Amino acid sequence: MKKSTNQERTEINFRFTGVKNLFAAIFFLTVSITGILPNDANAIVFGVRPNTIFNPATPTIQAFVEFIWAPAGPAIVLTMPGYVVASATAVTWNSDNLLYYAVITDDNGVRHLATVDPLTGICAEIGVLPQNLSSLTYNSDLGILYGMSGSGGPNPSTLYSINISTAAVTTLGGPYPIGTEGEVIAYNFIDAKIYHWSSGGMETIDPITFLSTPITLSGAPISEVQGAVFLGDGTFSVTDFNFVAGTFTGFTVSTGGVVSFPVALPYQLRGLGFYNSLLPVELSSFVSTVTGKDVTLNWATTTETNNAGFDIERSSVNGSWTKIANVAGNGTTTSPQSYSYTDRNLASGNYNYRLKQTDFNGNFEYFNLSNEVIVGIPVKYDLSQNYPNPFNPSTSINYEIPFDGQVSLKIFDMSGKEVASLVNEVKTAGYYTYNFNASSLSSGVYFYSLSANNFTACLL
Repeated sequence: MKKSTNQERTEINFRFTGVKNLFAAIFFLTVSITGILPNDANAIVFGVRPNTIFNPATPTIQAFVEFIWAPAGPAIVLTMPGYVVASATAVTWNSDNLLYYAVITDDNGVRHLATVDPLTGICAEIGVLPQNLSSLTYNSDLGILYGMSGSGGPNPSTLYSINISTAAVTTLGGPYPIGTEGEVIAYNFIDAKIYHWSSGGMETIDPITFLSTPITLSGAPISEVQGAVFLGDGTFSVTDFNFVAGTFTGFTVSTGGVVSFPVALPYQLRGLGFYNSLLPVELSSFVSTVTGKDVTLNWATTTETNNAGFDIERSSVNGSWTKIANVAGNGTTTSPQSYSYTDRNLASGNYNYRLKQTDFNGNFEYFNLSNEVIVGIPVKYDLSQNYPNPFNPSTSINYEIPFDGQVSLKIFDMSGKEVASLVNEVKTAGYYTYNFNASSLSSGVYFYSLSANNFTACLL
């Protein structure tokens, strides 16, 4: 193998952009959610009606059809065992455990985190929240529930993470610069940013650095956002309250800040949570093949609707699931589609695989591989050519041993002098990869040697 002074690398990135068809015409639809969630091809937005001086009423949760804001079911009164529900300020959907979370205020003015059943309005209290925490959103990529505080208490316009088991909060960032009179946040799972509206302004918040970037609003006038939820394809459903005119409006807002499609709302609506009954992919096959220590997964679909893509997840038998890759979907198509992914360089053992198919609205379903995948042990000793070669400064060396035993892997210069001992221990039979960092070595040509039981091999 040769250590080089320079190594050229070419990277090719493939990007898939899906387009979701919007409504060709505005229409109204009412469906009952008595006993079941709405079963319709259109997505449903859930919002909570607070009890405020601007809009005094019994707190409720209600479903609306996205974009057109037609009621998709009756308003359901919110209740919470052990408490009198005085108001509600937010609701959001956790796409991992499929539960809705809400901010509920009791008759003593204390705010609580609770799960809420949108069919019955029954809330299960989790814990007490800061008194001015008023908005929720769920990061489906990191598995984090966020909250934002508003005016009327300490630390306005501050972002928190919330423990969904205890309601304990951790301060992440803020106060944010666009104002403290609004506190609405919504997570965009396409660009992985938190969007924040306040005092008629809009900004993004990076969920890693928690730094904000302002976005200029344009289009239809907007006053103070009360609730927002990301629908996919660069679009949010947003509710607004004009305090001066005393009017409530639903809008769509693009990630670029364009406000459009105003629709009058019957009352102040906060939240928002999201639901879509559509299962957008019909899977016709999902199979695996094993070649040495590589597992290739192949799957095919007959039709796809709004398909963003597939997360490939793997677990060892009785182990936890780990996302190992993502394969982009084909959006909406009625033509059969084929997909493939190869999971390389696995250790000997038994594995399970599944696909997490996600649409552009963040809804998902799982497809499990029916069989357990077994990566066996090699049938013979083998030492492979390192890769890359030449390299700078790191390279990988693969070797295979069919029996347990003492293994030695060493690096030598051209004079035969040992310059590095990479492995010197007992190994069980299996496939192995050693990642060798040669930054301490000078440029030149080296060879490496594998010794195991009675087997010895050397390669340049």
